[in-house]
Amino acid sequence: MFGLNFNPDITMLFSKSNFLRNGLSFLVFLLLLNPVVTFGQPLHVQLKGTVIDESRLPLPFSQLSLKRSTDSVTVQHLLSDEKGNFLFTIHSTGKYFVEAKMMGYSIGNSKVFEVLNNETIDLGLVQLKPEAKQLGTLNVISALPFVERKADKIVINLNGLGAGAPIMDVMNQLPGVTVTPDDRLSLNGRNVQIYIDGKATTLSADALVGMLRGISSSSVQKVELIAQPSAKYDAAGNGGIINIIRKKNYKAGLNGNVYSGVGKGQYGKVNGGLNLNYKGKAYNVLLTMDYNDNRYFNNSDITSTFLDPAASVTGISVSKLTSVRKSTNYTPNLGLDLYLSEKTTLSASIKPGYQLFEKDAKADIRSVGPSGNFTAGSNFLNLADTRSTNFSSGVRLQRQIDTAGRQFSTDFDYYRYSNINAQDNRTIDLYENGNIISEIPSILKQDRVFDVYALKMDYTHPMAKGKEVTMGVKTSYVVSDNSNKSLIALSGSNSSGIDQSDTFLYRENISAAYITYARNAKKFSYQLGLRGEHTWGKGNQQNGMGAIGRNYFNIFPSFHGDYKISKNHSLSLGLNKRIERPGYENLNPLERIVSSSNLQQGNPNLLPVQAYNAEFYYSYKNDFWFGLTYSLSLDDFTSISVPLGNGVVSVKPGNADYSGYKSAQMAYNKQVLPYLFTSTVLTLSRRSFKGELNGALLQNYGITALSATSYNSFSLTKNFSISVLFNYRGKSMERNIVNNPYTYLTAGTRYSFLSKKAYVQLNFVDIFKSYKNIYQQNSGPVMQLWQNQFETRMVKLNMSYSFGGTVKNIKKGNAAEEERKRTNLNEN
Repeated sequence: MFGLNFNPDITMLFSKSNFLRNGLSFLVFLLLLNPVVTFGQPLHVQLKGTVIDESRLPLPFSQLSLKRSTDSVTVQHLLSDEKGNFLFTIHSTGKYFVEAKMMGYSIGNSKVFEVLNNETIDLGLVQLKPEAKQLGTLNVISALPFVERKADKIVINLNGLGAGAPIMDVMNQLPGVTVTPDDRLSLNGRNVQIYIDGKATTLSADALVGMLRGISSSSVQKVELIAQPSAKYDAAGNGGIINIIRKKNYKAGLNGNVYSGVGKGQYGKVNGGLNLNYKGKAYNVLLTMDYNDNRYFNNSDITSTFLDPAASVTGISVSKLTSVRKSTNYTPNLGLDLYLSEKTTLSASIKPGYQLFEKDAKADIRSVGPSGNFTAGSNFLNLADTRSTNFSSGVRLQRQIDTAGRQFSTDFDYYRYSNINAQDNRTIDLYENGNIISEIPSILKQDRVFDVYALKMDYTHPMAKGKEVTMGVKTSYVVSDNSNKSLIALSGSNSSGIDQSDTFLYRENISAAYITYARNAKKFSYQLGLRGEHTWGKGNQQNGMGAIGRNYFNIFPSFHGDYKISKNHSLSLGLNKRIERPGYENLNPLERIVSSSNLQQGNPNLLPVQAYNAEFYYSYKNDFWFGLTYSLSLDDFTSISVPLGNGVVSVKPGNADYSGYKSAQMAYNKQVLPYLFTSTVLTLSRRSFKGELNGALLQNYGITALSATSYNSFSLTKNFSISVLFNYRGKSMERNIVNNPYTYLTAGTRYSFLSKKAYVQLNFVDIFKSYKNIYQQNSGPVMQLWQNQFETRMVKLNMSYSFGGTVKNIKKGNAAEEERKRTNLNEN
C-alpha cells in the first residue's frame, strides 16, 4: 500500500548480531520513504482562525478537529497555539467545518465552508462559552465525561477526582479496577500491566507500588483501561493494560507541584514528592523526586497436608510466620525535550531509583504424623536486608512529517535492575518439650541483575475518509544474571562451614513487527491489527539442570469494532490473541527462602501461555454498560507445591493444560446529582481449569464468583466533599486455588482551597478490618492452606499544592516495555 516490501522472515532483520545496524537502516529507510508514501496533493489550502472565550480573550491549546460537513468524520486534529491561533492544511475538495473543545467550555463549531481551489481561508474567531448550571450557591462547571467508551478502550477523565491523593488510592474508584489492601491490582478480575504515558513501568513490583503512591492524582489527566490491547502493543501479558496519562504543560517558565502524605496503621508511613518543569522556547526540562517510606507487618499461617497416592494423610506441617518489614523508595527523574524544529523533537530521560527493604521474620514450625503425634519442630529466624537499584535511560526522536498527521518516531532504551539480598538465618531444631536439639546459623546472599536494551520505531499515516494505517518494529535483548551463595555453619560455628554456590544466566532476544488499519466513521468504526513476534532464549544453571533453550515465532491478530446504534446506544466487539511469557524470576530455578520448611523457586522449563480473548459490550450514554468476556489460555501458568521430603515444600510455577475464564459485567457511572457522583460495578465470573500437577490430574469447572465495587462521592459545599468506597469479593476458584470471600470499606473527606490549587484529603482504609487473604491450594500430593494477615486498617492524610501549571511528561515512548515488566521480583 505504501511501497513497503518487508522480508517475510522478519526475525532475521532483528537478530542479535544485526541489532543496531538494521535498526539504523530502517530509520534511514523510513525517512527516505517520505516521497514514496505521499499521495497526490492537487490542493494546498491554508485554513486559519483563532479560538476565544466569552470575554473575547484567546484560549490557548484548545482541541481543534477539522470535519467533513456531510458525515462529521474527522479529517485532522491539532491544538491551537499559546495565542489561540490554529492553521490547517487541506488537500481535498469538499465542505468542512472546525469543531473546538476546551475543558469547562461547551463545544463550538465554525461555519461550514467549501474548498474548491488553492486559496487561504480565514475563519476568523471561534468562540467557546463556559457551560455552567446554578444550584443554590453551588456553581457546577461541566467537564469532559467521566467515562468514555471507545472501540479498544475505556477512557476515564479524572476531572479532579482524587484531589491530589496518590493515584494508587484513586485506582479503586475506576470502573472495573480493584486494588486490594495489600496492593494487588486487577482489571475486570485479571492481572494488568501499568503504563505511564503510553510506556510500561520500569520498576519492580514493590517499587511500582511506591511510585504509584508518589504520583499525585492532580497531575493525572486521564486513565485508559485497555482490556483487550491491539497489535500495536507488545503481545505479552494475558491481562489488560492500565495507561496513566499525565497532564501536559504548555506554559512557558517554571511550573510544578509538591505533595506529601502521612499514614498510621500499626506502624507509620510517609511519602512526598516534588515536580518541577521549566519550558523555554527551544527546550523543556523536567525534574521529579518521589519518596516513600513504609513500615508494616505481614503474617502467614501455612498448613501443609501430605497425601499418598490413595489420598490418605501421611503427615501435616504447620508454619506460623510473623514478620515486620520496612520499604524505602526514592525515585528521581530528569528529562529534557529539545525542539530541533517546528516538527521535530528530541527527548531524553534518566531515571535512577533506589529501594531499601528490611525484614525481621520468625517462623514456628510443627510437624505431626497421621495420628496427630509430634514428629518434629523448629524455629526459624530470618533477617533480610535487600538493596535494589533501578536505572533507566532513553532517547526518543519524533518527526511530524506534515499537518495531515503523518509522523514517525524512534526510541532507544536501556534499563538495568539490580537486587542484592543478604539474609542472616538461624534454624533451631526442637524436641516435643521445646528443648533445643541443634542450632544451625547460615548466611545466604542472592543477587539478581537484569539488563535490557530495546529499539522501537513507529510510523503513522492518516488517509482520507477517517482511515489510518500505523506500523512499527521493535527488537530487544535481555540478560538476566542470578546467583545464590549460601554458607552453612558447622557445629554452631560461623568460622567454618559448607559453601554452597549456584548461578543461573538467561539471555533473550524478542523481535517484532506490527501493522494496524483503522477507520473512524459516523456509525461503524473499527481497527484491524496483525503483529508477529520471534523469541530466542538461552539459559544455563551451573549446578542443576544445565542448559535450556527456546526459539519460536508467533502471529497475533486483533480486531476492535464499535457500532453506534443511535446517539445514546452503541455496541463494541474486541478480539485478540496474546502471549504471556514467564517472568525472568519465574524462570530462575535458584531457591528463595520463606522459612525452613517453605521455599520458592522458578522453573526454567516454563512454556509461554497462548491466550485467545473476546469481549462484547453494550453501552448507553457512557453511563451504563453491560459486557460479556471470554478467554481461553493454553499452557496456562499455575502455582505448584512440590514436596521435597522431611516436611519441606517448594512452591514453583508450572504449566496447566488450559484454563478458561468467562464473565458478565455491569457498570453504572454517573453524576446523578450536581452533588453526587456514583460508580458501581458488578461482575459474575467463572474460571475452568485442567492440568497435571505432581503426577496427579486435576480438573475443575470453577466457582461462579460475584464481585462488587461501589464508589460514591458527595459534594457538601463547593470545596468540601466526602466519599465512600465499598468492595466485596465472593468465594472464587483460580486454577488450583480456592479463594475465600472478603469485603472492606473505605471512607474519606476532601477539602480544597487557594482557588483549588491546594488540597487536603483524609482517608480511613478498611475501617472494620474485614479484609482477609485466605486460600487453599491443591497440588495433588500436597494440600496447603494459607491464611495471610496484612496491615490494612489505617488512616492516611494527603496534601497537594500546584503552582504555575501542571507537569509535562518528557519522554513518552519506551521500547523496553514488556521486558521491564518481566523483571518484577516478588517479596518473600
